[in-house]
Amino acid sequence: MPKEISFEISRLQFWVVTVLILLLPLSSKYKLIVMGEKTTGRVIGHQKVSSGRLSEHDTYSVIQFQAGTATVRMYGPENTIYELGDTVTVYYSNENPRNCMIPSLPFIYTGRSAIIPFIMLLVWVAFYNAFKYIKSANTKI
Repeated sequence: MPKEISFEISRLQFWVVTVLILLLPLSSKYKLIVMGEKTTGRVIGHQKVSSGRLSEHDTYSVIQFQAGTATVRMYGPENTIYELGDTVTVYYSNENPRNCMIPSLPFIYTGRSAIIPFIMLLVWVAFYNAFKYIKSANTKI
């Protein structure tokens, strides 16, 4: 007689995998946070950049900071407008100051690097819900 295969995913397993998926966008920048230099940047302006998407352009805050003797300008989070003169925390790499980030939720989770983890999260939740219902259906028999 063939043995019935059942898949069970506990709530703990669900939440562990969910947290790991949510940490994926942060994982690409962890080296900057752990080994990078921390400084403050100042918002010096705003710039509209053509995106080629339906919205036609995105607006970025332009942030300037000092990395040693170099002055570096970077874009802030997409469509998140800081006030002129605001200061923000910036992490940057000593070897390449243009490799920089702002440690904020909008910077990490609204960029293009968050698309794949978002899709993975949707698939994971659908997978969990599909097997959760199969399990409850099997237990009623």
